[in-house]
Amino acid sequence: MQIPFGLIIWSIWFAALYGSHAVACTIAPPDPSLGIFNWLNASFGLVTLAVVVVLLWLGHRSWKLSRPPHDLDERQVFVTKVASGIHFIAALSTVFVGLQLAFLPPCV
Repeated sequence: MQIPFGLIIWSIWFAALYGSHAVACTIAPPDPSLGIFNWLNASFGLVTLAVVVVLLWLGHRSWKLSRPPHDLDERQVFVTKVASGIHFIAALSTVFVGLQLAFLPPCV
């Protein structure tokens, strides 16, 4: 379960942000004259930052578990190292997509 957990978090974040973007643009679009400095981009930035921090923490925690001294067998060390890498990849993906959401004018 540990291996796909980072990508599950990323996919939930991705679906939630793009879904909420569509809903927010339909219900209460921000003023276009504000450009990227509006409530929608600020909320996307904060949620993205929170998800990145969680994913980096999970990646660091998984990596730390795989380092000696530990009571893990080879298979468990492998799983913790792979999970750590996937958490870091999910964090990088979150940053990449989140920057596009936060630095482009919404609802255009």
